[in-house]
Amino acid sequence: MTVRPFPPAETPDAVRLAARAFADDPLFRFVYPDPARRLAGFAREHTAYMRHYYRPYGVCEAAYLDGAMAGMALWLPPNTDPPAWREWATFPTLAQTVGLRRLQTVIRAYHAFDHAMPEQPFWYLGLLAVAPEVQGAGVGSSLVRAGLARADRDGVGSFLETGTAANVAFYQRLGFTVTEEIPLPGGGPTHWGMWRQPGNGPARTGTADRP
Repeated sequence: MTVRPFPPAETPDAVRLAARAFADDPLFRFVYPDPARRLAGFAREHTAYMRHYYRPYGVCEAAYLDGAMAGMALWLPPNTDPPAWREWATFPTLAQTVGLRRLQTVIRAYHAFDHAMPEQPFWYLGLLAVAPEVQGAGVGSSLVRAGLARADRDGVGSFLETGTAANVAFYQRLGFTVTEEIPLPGGGPTHWGMWRQPGNGPARTGTADRP
């Protein structure tokens, strides 16, 4: 398995993979209640996020098995503060994908995550996705450990949010602890904020069983 940054030309492959991985995720069932629109909506939304956030400011990495993309991770480094117009630039895409009637509900839900962000510097894991057919093969663990190794070199913590108990257990094996519950307004699913101190638990050379 190889973990490396993926080029812009592979962004369509990455968002399609992530859309399949998150097809049954509680948050994206809430954002896209219509299953027929969920995969395409997720892909368009996250293409916009990569263009406006992760490409100019962060790290877009993928894991490859036999040369094929098997998983992807999006990270933002400490003290990242994109200009407000970057967020505004994603609104037209979000409006087209979720519909104008749901736009305000979805934006309020997304902004609930902002209040859980730690005050100290941290690397932020914005998205981790593994192709469904290779989940359980260590792809996700390899991607997370690559990011944790960066955080350890920088001497800062790592932070993420997740919406499933299975994911909480997975990240705990990688050294994260739950810091708070994050209730989402509008009937959205509760999420958990998770923090990892630098050097706590396995980084690149550790093990975490799955996914």
